[in-house]
Amino acid sequence: MSRVVIVILSMCISLSVFGQRYSVSGIISDAQTGETLVGASVLLKDSQLKGTTSNENGFFTLAGILTSNVEIAVSFVGYESQLRSIDFVDGNKVFIEIKLHPSKVLLSEINVVEEGGDKLGDREIEISRHSLSPKVIQSIPTARNDVFKAIRYLPGVESTEPMSPLVSVRGSDPGENLIMLDGVTIYNPYHFISSSGIFNMQTIKNVELLIGGFGAEYGGRNSSVMNISTKDGDNSALHGEIQPTTSESKIFMEFPIGKKSTMMVAGRLNYDIMGNMMLDSRSYFYDMNLSYTYRSNPRNTFSLKYFGSGDRTKLSFNTLYRYLGNSVGMSDVFNDMNIEWRNRWNNYIVTGIWKSVLAPDFFMRAQVYGSLHNADNFSALDFNIEGMGFNSSTQFKSKVRDWSAKLSFDYKPLYWNELNFGAEFSKYYFYNGSAVNKVDAGSSDRSPYLAVAYAEDKIKLGAMQFRPGVRVTYYNNQDLSIEPRLNLTINLPKNLKVQAAWGKYAQYIVSMNTQEFEFNQLLDYYYPLINREPGLSYHYIVGAEKKILRDQTLSIDLYYKDIARTYTFDMLQSQYETFALSEKIIEGRGRSYGVELLWKGSYKLLSGWLGYTYSRSTRSFPHILNGQEYDYDYERRHSIKAAINFQATPRIAYSASFIAQSGVPRSMETTYQTHYVYDPLTGNMLHSMQYVNGLKNNVRMPWLFYLDLGLQKKLVGGFGREIAEFFGANESYLTVNVYNVLFFRRNILYYYPMGYDLFFPISDNYLPVVAAGYTIKF
Repeated sequence: MSRVVIVILSMCISLSVFGQRYSVSGIISDAQTGETLVGASVLLKDSQLKGTTSNENGFFTLAGILTSNVEIAVSFVGYESQLRSIDFVDGNKVFIEIKLHPSKVLLSEINVVEEGGDKLGDREIEISRHSLSPKVIQSIPTARNDVFKAIRYLPGVESTEPMSPLVSVRGSDPGENLIMLDGVTIYNPYHFISSSGIFNMQTIKNVELLIGGFGAEYGGRNSSVMNISTKDGDNSALHGEIQPTTSESKIFMEFPIGKKSTMMVAGRLNYDIMGNMMLDSRSYFYDMNLSYTYRSNPRNTFSLKYFGSGDRTKLSFNTLYRYLGNSVGMSDVFNDMNIEWRNRWNNYIVTGIWKSVLAPDFFMRAQVYGSLHNADNFSALDFNIEGMGFNSSTQFKSKVRDWSAKLSFDYKPLYWNELNFGAEFSKYYFYNGSAVNKVDAGSSDRSPYLAVAYAEDKIKLGAMQFRPGVRVTYYNNQDLSIEPRLNLTINLPKNLKVQAAWGKYAQYIVSMNTQEFEFNQLLDYYYPLINREPGLSYHYIVGAEKKILRDQTLSIDLYYKDIARTYTFDMLQSQYETFALSEKIIEGRGRSYGVELLWKGSYKLLSGWLGYTYSRSTRSFPHILNGQEYDYDYERRHSIKAAINFQATPRIAYSASFIAQSGVPRSMETTYQTHYVYDPLTGNMLHSMQYVNGLKNNVRMPWLFYLDLGLQKKLVGGFGREIAEFFGANESYLTVNVYNVLFFRRNILYYYPMGYDLFFPISDNYLPVVAAGYTIKF
C-alpha cells in the first residue's frame, strides 16, 4: 500500500509542470478589522464545478479559468457576499485582495453547517474533521468559553476524568493528541483549577480538529490534531472586551499601530474564591497573549507572537472533610486525615511567522518558535490512627524545551491539482522525575532532535478527489520513518458524499501513564524514546455524509485503528529493581474501533448538533495479565451528545448542552500490601500501601450525565448599559449559565477507615452551579 501511495504522488508531481490558461489568487479578510478569514468560499460565477475555499492563512487560488473575463462570487458565514470582475489583460495570473463586510446576524448564532462547503474546496478532502468558531464555543454553556470543554461535545472526543482537562480521541491516550497554537506545538495547554484550556477565547479566530486520517502535513502524534489560529489585531480602530465574572476576569484589546501594523493584547486571571474558603486554597492561574503583525504589502505579512500562562495550586481538604465528619457524626475519622494537591505549571511560547505570496499560485509560510513547559505535581493522602502514620503520595516533574523551524509551500498550477510540501526541524530537551510513596522512581534528561519532510497532492477528477501524501522523519540517528497517507472523497448524486482515509502514523514522544497513581491525572508527562522504535498506528476510516434538508446534514464514520506499537511505564518497579526510567518502559499493542453518527444543522430559530458514538479500545502488555487483551483505561462504550441554541429574539439567545456517556474501566483493588518505614524525627511508623489486584480494569464506572443551560442577553437599557456607555463601549451583554441541572449524585471514591466496618464516600456530589457574567465590548 505504501508503495502505491508514493508512486501516485510521484506521478501527480510530474503532472504539475503542465501550465494552463488563467488563474486568480488572493487574500480574503474582514473589511473592518483586517483579520484574514478561514474557510471563505470562492466560486466562479455560472459554474458549479470550479470553486475553492481560503486556507488557514486566508489565501486561495482558483485555477483553470478558460476565459480572460470572469466574475467570482465570494461568501463567508456572517459576512455580505461579494461579486468581483476579473480581467486578465496583463497576463494569465492575477492576485487580488478581497475585503468582506460583516452582516448583521443574530446574537451568538450556532452555525455548524459550513456555507457551500460541499462543492467548493479542497478542505472537504479531510475526513473526521470538525471546525469550531468562537461563536459556536461561546454558545455551549458547559464549555465556559473553553476550547477543550467544547470539543467534548463532538463525536469521538471523550473526557478522561470528570475533573481532568485531558481528552481521549477514539480510544487513544491523551498524549497522542497534537495541539498547536498558530503552528506552534504546545505541551499541556491546560489550567488546573477550572480543568480548562489555557487559551483566552477572545483571542481565537478559528479551531480545526482532525480526529483521524489527517494528511502528511501533520505528524508526531498517533491520534488527532487540533490547530488553533489566533487574531492578529484590528487595523481600523481600538476594539476590545472587558469581562469580569464571579470566578475570573478577562481583558482583550486590538488596535492599529500606524498604517501597516496591528497589535493584539489579552489577559485572564482566575481567582478561586470558593476553593480558598472550603479547601484552604491559595490557588490561581493566569494567561496572556501578545501579537504584533506588520503587513509590508498585500503579499507579505510578518507576525511576532508571545503566549504565557502559569498555575499555582495548593489544595488541602482538611477543612472540608472535618465539616463532613461533623455532619455525619464521624469527625474523629477525619481529624488526622488530609488529601493534598500542590501543583506548579508554566507554559511559554514565542514565535515569528512570515507569510508570503511568492506568485499568484505559490504561497509560502516560514516560522521559527520556542515552546517551553514546566510542571511539578504533588498529591498525597495522609492519616494517623493509634500512633501509626499512613502515607500515600506521588510527585511527578516534567520539563520540555522545543526549538523548531518550519517551512511550507502551497502550489496550485492546475485547477484540479494542488501540491503542498514542506520541512521542519526540532531540537528538544526533556526532563522527567517521579517519586511514588516518597521512593524515587527514576529520572532522566534527554535532548533528541527530529527532522521532517513531507509532500502531498490534492487531485480533482470529476466527482472524485483524492490526496496521496508521504511524510519522512529522521529522529535522533535512528532509521528513516516513511509514513504514507491517502484520502479519498467521492461526491455522488442527491447530495451524498462518501469519504475514506488510510495512513501510517509514528510517534517518537510518548506520555507516562500516571492515572493509576495520581488522584487525578491532569497532565501528560512527555518522554522521548531513545534507541526504541516509535509508537506506530494505522488508521482505516470510511464515512458518508448526506444533506437531508437545505440546512441539515447527517453523517456516519466507521473507523479502525491498528495500534501496532505503543508504550506504558511500570512505575511500581522500585529503584532497587531498575535505576532508570528507560528500563521501566514496556512495549505493547492495541486496537480501537467504532462508529460515529452526527446530525447537524438548523431549523427556523433552532440550531446545533446531536451525536452518538459506539467505540471499543483495548491494549495488551506482557507484564499485565500475561499479555492478554484488556479494555483500555479511557474506553467509553456509549456516548450521546447534543448542543442546541434557540434564538428567541435578536437580543436573547438560550442554549443547552447534554452528555450521557458510559463510565471508563478501572482497576478496583481487592487487597493491599504494606511497607513500613520508621521516622526517627517523630517516632512514628510510616505505613505506605501498595494495592494489589488480580485483574486489570476489572470494574466499570457508572454512567455520567450532564445537562447545562445558558442565557445570553444583549443589554439595550438599564444599569448594565449605562456602565458600558460610561466606558464608551458599543455593546454590553449579560450571560447566565446553570451547570449540572440534573443534580446527579456520583459517589465514586470511597475511604475505608480502620475501626469502622464500612466504606465512607468522600467524593463530590456535583452540586448545581449558577454562574453570571457581564461583558463590555468597545
